[in-house]
Amino acid sequence: MDILRVKGRTGEVLRFGLGARSWLYAQMEGAPEEFTWRPPEGGRSASDVVSHIAWVVSVVCTKIAEDYNIDTSGKDIGATANLVVALREEVETAYDILRKLCRDLRDEQLDETTKLPPPSQIKKGTVEQVLRIMTGYHTIHHAGQVALLIRRAKTAVLK
Repeated sequence: MDILRVKGRTGEVLRFGLGARSWLYAQMEGAPEEFTWRPPEGGRSASDVVSHIAWVVSVVCTKIAEDYNIDTSGKDIGATANLVVALREEVETAYDILRKLCRDLRDEQLDETTKLPPPSQIKKGTVEQVLRIMTGYHTIHHAGQVALLIRRAKTAVLK
């Protein structure tokens, strides 16, 4: 789907989300062992964070799509031995759901209120607010975390 064909505010939401995804991809420069490294003080690995991003985007977009009877079904993720490729496929599959949602969502629906189930920190907001926060800002926030974890992993692996 050509993202430029999605017009109006819905197109802006889509392009914002895809821009966040591109920023995440730019931070995902590392070897597989750097993605699985965990900080000695505890916490998630870069792989865990990327999977979290994909999961959140998938869950939020699927929930909103179901509210409006929009079909977002797509391809299953194929098995691959390369962890970094698998993570990118996971993220791409999640953002495919956003693409399909925005393709069929009307601008006026962006102003309607939606509620997210627990454990979401954002309980309620307009469809536009929720999509911008969860597919855009949330991804950008965690992309920085991915970059930091990979940089720390490179240092730890060199020791």
